[in-house]
Amino acid sequence: MKILVIRTDRIGDLIVSTPVFKAIKDRYPDAYIAVMVSPYTADLLTHNPFVDEIIICDRKGEHGGIKGLLKLTGEVRRKKFDVAITLHSRMHLGFITFFGGIAKRIAPATKLAQIFYNYRVTQRRSRSIKHEADYNLELLAPLGINVTDKEVGLWTDETHDADALAYLLKEGLTDAAEKKLVIGIHPGSGDSAKNWRPERYAELADKLASNGFSIVLSGGYGEMELLEEVKKYMNTKPHIYLSGTLLNFAALLKRLSVFVSSSTGPMHMAAALKTPTVALFCPVRVCTPVRWGPIGNRQEVFLPEVPQCEKCTRSACEYYECMNMIGTKTVADAVMKLARPE
Repeated sequence: MKILVIRTDRIGDLIVSTPVFKAIKDRYPDAYIAVMVSPYTADLLTHNPFVDEIIICDRKGEHGGIKGLLKLTGEVRRKKFDVAITLHSRMHLGFITFFGGIAKRIAPATKLAQIFYNYRVTQRRSRSIKHEADYNLELLAPLGINVTDKEVGLWTDETHDADALAYLLKEGLTDAAEKKLVIGIHPGSGDSAKNWRPERYAELADKLASNGFSIVLSGGYGEMELLEEVKKYMNTKPHIYLSGTLLNFAALLKRLSVFVSSSTGPMHMAAALKTPTVALFCPVRVCTPVRWGPIGNRQEVFLPEVPQCEKCTRSACEYYECMNMIGTKTVADAVMKLARPE
């Protein structure tokens, strides 16, 4: 059986979809699993043992417009898939599965895109009463798969691990005689959710540094200005890590004592790598940890103590600065507890 799983959105969305691949292989060991992803997230599946093929959907490049859509649809059709599971459906993805000649097409029963599917699972994800990983696994029911194991996974190879070690050695953050306690702080969010101000991350970093931790501020090349702003507010000197590739970044995440961020893709990467994680969440219903929290047993999440809201109304809301209600001391205490378990 050839199965196409589709998840073409962002880093965190793909990470919390990884339990689907394992669940299919556990139930159908001989199944061939291809996963359609965006160009940006493709590396996350390079070493996934449950994925046989990665198909790129490049909407900003060769698959843009009608001509590009037809090209990708033709490629899918030639691969002769038996089943398609679209975890987060859009019209163009439904089009690909239908005109790609896939007999069994599964997707959430939502929005106009469902017209392309013949197996629709009612979920009402906008209510956000379950984790996104649980919603993903529910879509396997038409295949006779009913599981609750939502352990996420991310794998690197020796090359990426060596690059991470080289960075730590260069920065004086590790040596043969001593494993230092290194805290990763990732102040960017890609505008996926409300976040702390740079000053708060700087205050947290200083509190941790004063307790003997080394601090690595991480971000993409487009976030260098933000990292410099955090650094400007700090009284101690942090190390800076600019992630070149996702797997190089993943290899570094594996070596951290604790990783701190808002609700963002790297948070899910750290959790998938079993790195203790402290995450800051906003009170918007579709963004809360019930739906998007890090998966694992060494995680700590924080929400401001304000009423839950449907969307951020910005300055019209009396709690507009709600994220700053999460105290740096509270977060620092959680980080230190995870880094130095009794």
